[in-house]
Amino acid sequence: MTRILNGLVFCLMVGSVLPVHAGVLYSTGFENPPFTPGDVAGQDGWSVFNDTGTSQVETGFVDSGSQALAVIPALATSSQSGPYYGLSTPDPVIDISADVYIFSSSTQSEWQFAGTGPSLTGYTGGFDILPDGTIDLTTPGFTSAGTWTYNTWNLVDLLLNFNTQTFNLSVNGTLLAGNVPFCGSNSGCTGANVPSFGDFFFDAFPTFGSSPTGAPANLSNDLGVIDNLTISSPVPEPRLVMLLAAGLVALVALRARRGPVEQADR
Repeated sequence: MTRILNGLVFCLMVGSVLPVHAGVLYSTGFENPPFTPGDVAGQDGWSVFNDTGTSQVETGFVDSGSQALAVIPALATSSQSGPYYGLSTPDPVIDISADVYIFSSSTQSEWQFAGTGPSLTGYTGGFDILPDGTIDLTTPGFTSAGTWTYNTWNLVDLLLNFNTQTFNLSVNGTLLAGNVPFCGSNSGCTGANVPSFGDFFFDAFPTFGSSPTGAPANLSNDLGVIDNLTISSPVPEPRLVMLLAAGLVALVALRARRGPVEQADR
């Protein structure tokens, strides 16, 4: 019996050091095809929250390739607007990564990068970038988690765990916050349960002027750009699954062969 237990422990130890790979659910660099320059709404499953026209596929500023997706607060007439992509899935762990560039501005907007449940209902995890550059977690208490660097590309990674109802936030490979509770509700951030992933969005909260139409005041130099978005579900590396399965089969066979001897030993 000792040999069997030692063998099982060995299989688990070897398996624990093998890598995992991400099952990619959606990935885009906003290239053509399928994207063409102009309003992103209606392209490759993308929609725009509130104001059509605020989110443009463009060629003037990109991280890689020839196109990226820009959010232009100057075109907004609502308090929150930007692009979102719906991808309802029951997978218990979702990883969202993207390259994000936010320009400094004399009329800096607040920005939000987050996930929600299906149909934009129930916030999971995410963060706001306040006008002063503070990274503010979208969770009960709205805890600050660092400072955003403007005028450069930043790699953002948001890991959502629906089993534990928590998320991790990393920027440029540095973990800024771990095991943070989901926000839960759409308003008040009460921490209510979000059963599954549904949407990713990247929005702006522009500073508004006093014009009768509610149009933002002089936001022509305020701009955020996103590129190289990947939404994935981390799954075990196939080699790990095969190794553990083979190990367990071998151990069961060994146990069956040694059964009479062990009975005699007792």
